[in-house]
Amino acid sequence: MNAFLHLEERQSRIGMFLSEIAAPNLMRLYRSCGLDFVIIDCEHGYFSHAQVAALAAVANGVGLTAIVRVPCISREHIQKVFDLGADGILVPMTGTAEQIAQAVEYAKYYPLGKRGASTMRPHSEYNPGKLAEYMEKANGRTMVFAQIETDEGVRNARDIAAVPGVSGLFVGPNDLSIDYGRPGESSTPEMEHAYRAVVEAGKAVGKPTGIITGNMPLIRHCEALGMQLFSCNSEVGLLAKQIKSMIADFRAES
Repeated sequence: MNAFLHLEERQSRIGMFLSEIAAPNLMRLYRSCGLDFVIIDCEHGYFSHAQVAALAAVANGVGLTAIVRVPCISREHIQKVFDLGADGILVPMTGTAEQIAQAVEYAKYYPLGKRGASTMRPHSEYNPGKLAEYMEKANGRTMVFAQIETDEGVRNARDIAAVPGVSGLFVGPNDLSIDYGRPGESSTPEMEHAYRAVVEAGKAVGKPTGIITGNMPLIRHCEALGMQLFSCNSEVGLLAKQIKSMIADFRAES
């Protein structure tokens, strides 16, 4: 199992999204500030494969776990990001166990999946050794996270979490609130039920759960419920927040 997933009770991992800025040394900054992981957004973001490779390379070098949110479940996207050196993938809009099982199949080598083997690549440090031994090692390293952001996903959360090869679940509150017909409202009874259902699903099979949001009160609430993985804001979100704060400070002193 990837060391990232070795979590004691009440222990957490803190990360951030990378939405747009493809500067590899941001990975050094993230790590030096104390973050545990980054989610590189290739669903809404416009990173090229070359940019993802550079970001993953620096993240690997500084010990920052690099997770890529893929745009869809396809062999092309999933196999490619792992070959580039990513530690894990995040699968958006996961609604069923069958969907995430397909992602696992593309992410894992035999006997857990059907990932194609091309080992003289960054993911093996260009030194794979014996193929069978490397495949077993790689299967233990690569992580597959399901993003729960629909009512269907909430209803199937336990089955999704129970799929062999699934590493954990993340709640995507924005799209989930939209699916419930209350865009942007994170405290409705339906949302509260969803948070609790996802946490219980993870606990039932011994896998961590988390949330992706810049809403700190919501993060604290989900931590109290038992979530352990927190993607807190993004580089763009924090830049915007700090710029607005700077302008407010300037105006206040004028």
